[in-house]
Amino acid sequence: MRKNSCLVVGLGLVGAVLLFSARSAQAYPQFQFSSGTSRCAQCHYAPAGFGLLTSWGRDESADTISRGGDGGFLHGAWTPPDWLALGGDLRYAGVRNAVGGTDVPETAFFPMQAELYGRAAFGDSGISLYVAGGLRGATRPSETGAVIHSTAPISREHYLMWKPSATGAYVRAGRFYAPYGLRFAEHVYYVRRYSGFNLYEETYNLSGGYLEENWEVHATAFTAVPVGAPEILRSVGMRGSGGAVYGEKRFASMAAVGLQSRVMSNTEQRLIQGGAVGKVWVDAAKLLVMGELDIHNRAIVGGQSFNQLIGFFGLTFIPIKGVMAGLAAERYQEDLRVSKVGRNAVDLQINLFPWAHVEVMLFGRYQLTGGGSADGDPASLGMLQLHYYL
Repeated sequence: MRKNSCLVVGLGLVGAVLLFSARSAQAYPQFQFSSGTSRCAQCHYAPAGFGLLTSWGRDESADTISRGGDGGFLHGAWTPPDWLALGGDLRYAGVRNAVGGTDVPETAFFPMQAELYGRAAFGDSGISLYVAGGLRGATRPSETGAVIHSTAPISREHYLMWKPSATGAYVRAGRFYAPYGLRFAEHVYYVRRYSGFNLYEETYNLSGGYLEENWEVHATAFTAVPVGAPEILRSVGMRGSGGAVYGEKRFASMAAVGLQSRVMSNTEQRLIQGGAVGKVWVDAAKLLVMGELDIHNRAIVGGQSFNQLIGFFGLTFIPIKGVMAGLAAERYQEDLRVSKVGRNAVDLQINLFPWAHVEVMLFGRYQLTGGGSADGDPASLGMLQLHYYL
């Protein structure tokens, strides 16, 4: 009787997911090493992390990350057959955004993410099909001060993949984010927002790589979603084609160093990106140190070429199961030749996992534009987010 009740509740939540709008939020790089898992692909079906959880990832979400509960699909009320994996995310948020200047701070409550995921494996061939779908959302203030929320269906990710084993070679083709950077769940971090990995910026890719216990490498050729694509495939951001590479070396199951590069070009400009990622887990202090630094060279067709900088440095403290607190400093310099076209930010993030499938997240940011100088324009962002995954 209890299992049947859980199943009914779970299916009801699936229906609720379909009623709300989607925003990208799929990865927690903070859990690499801190959870005892050194490879992101151990917890996710995607080779570099992101997206649908594996059975290992579901077990970790309950046993290591949350205070308790069953991490299985629908809390273990029903287990899909081995060839099928299902999941979904529902997030609701309250936001207070003060953009600076004389503008009145905006306050809004809205559905932030609503997506369902499915993966079907074809026998023992190593071939699988992955599809993520939900509703694309937009929340904007109107001239009257009211908040307008609109939705439209979208599939941000869908791909075929050949990956015959947990380690070794793989190939996948379709729409997804190329492996690159720290891959935070929150798109507001500069290393996502200004590096081609913002909301709805997934590209169409042909990607491949090789995974081992202590190292991995990924290479991706990509192109933008066509301008005339149906609304369900719509994309935003700077369009172009190019390639990306990411390589990571891990040490003693407690540290990693990654090198990365990405090139994108279109009829208007060429962008060359290069950088590094680092993580160190200090078990005695229950502290994860993370950093990313990227240098971009942007060349405008028929115009000038200039360099940009994006940096992130963060400390994440995980004192007990179910509690995670992070403090980070960020820097985005739009043009290194000009001192007052950059911005600095300090972020505080607290994640609570009281029970498997449930998360409460508090996020606060204080930002200075104008290069972070005393005459810069301050802004702030506060967010309360409620998250439930199937």
